[in-house]
Amino acid sequence: MNRRQKKRLLLLTGTLTMVIGAGMVLGTVYAQTMEQEQQEGTAVQELVLPDVLEEETLEYTEEISDENTEENLPEDWNLILVNRTHPIPEDYEVELKNIGSGHKIDARAYDDFCSMIQAAKKEGVYIYVTSSYRDLDKQTELFEKKTESYVMQGYSYESARKQAAQVVAVPGTSEHHLGLALDIVSSEYRKLDEKQENTKGFKWLKEHSWEYGFILRYPNGETDITGIIYEPWHFRYVGLEAAKEITEAGITLEEYVGAKPVSEGEKQAE
Repeated sequence: MNRRQKKRLLLLTGTLTMVIGAGMVLGTVYAQTMEQEQQEGTAVQELVLPDVLEEETLEYTEEISDENTEENLPEDWNLILVNRTHPIPEDYEVELKNIGSGHKIDARAYDDFCSMIQAAKKEGVYIYVTSSYRDLDKQTELFEKKTESYVMQGYSYESARKQAAQVVAVPGTSEHHLGLALDIVSSEYRKLDEKQENTKGFKWLKEHSWEYGFILRYPNGETDITGIIYEPWHFRYVGLEAAKEITEAGITLEEYVGAKPVSEGEKQAE
């Protein structure tokens, strides 16, 4: 290689070195620019996205909360729920019909009631109504008497009222206000206590009352749900279809209509 060729080679090598160096510089600058833009974009996302997510999460939580607290109870006249956490509607009105011995029932349940009494008689079972529709004054009188009885046993007035509420519905929360509830006893035993479950009348009613639209309203062992002790004498008219379904499922009216147990409702109220 002569001197001229060596000179050209050195010149070419220098040029290539400059080009490569310039490319590396440009690449570094470009990379830094991209990295900065990404960081800025991330910073923007970090400022915006959490707010959106928190907003959506809040709405979702509120929807769940509403679903958990809302009961959406049926409005059917025969399925009106009345208990300590569901007072009778202030504007409630009912047309009553006499069923004998001064007792009255919702006129819409009259025919089914009469059919039930007659069916029991045909099988040699005699049952009697001892309590039916009650107005607010009568319910108040019964509740106060029960409260007084517990006070006489040594309970404080407040404790006496709590005890009384498990036996006699607080005024304004009794199904007897509806004209759909009946206290029924058998001919051979007429006291309102748990021995009533051993009578022919109760056994017949437990097996057949649903056929006429009635259910045992306060079953044994369900006080937490209904708020009332076991009452083998208290039957409630709910209609033929509902009575059949409730009896077959072995549930309470609260469970059938989708209401929360009374004990749970009272805890929330506290």
